[in-house]
Amino acid sequence: MKPSQITAFQTALARLAAAGFRCTVESDGKATDESWAAYYFADTSHLTWGAVSDTGAENSTTHPVSGHRALSAFFTTDHGDEPQLFDTGDFDQDVAALRDWISHLADTYGTTQQ
Repeated sequence: MKPSQITAFQTALARLAAAGFRCTVESDGKATDESWAAYYFADTSHLTWGAVSDTGAENSTTHPVSGHRALSAFFTTDHGDEPQLFDTGDFDQDVAALRDWISHLADTYGTTQQ
């Protein structure tokens, strides 16, 4: 990938922000090419998501949209995690489905400024 090329992760972040869901980028610091994003709801529950490349790299921040396989997400509350895998292989469709899920959760758990 060219250094100036926008990645699938960056594109998904931008689309969610445009829909009103500004996510924070998080990392454990173990790898420079791995990060995930989080959206925190008003009740302290949160959703984390990461991009999966067509080579199987999870939480990838370096693959282009053309190298998209899926978006992997987890909704976490005090009662546990609810995983979702948006894996149609169609980047636009997967980001839209993630956005719709966040929107549905925000209707239930409230939004916050991030």
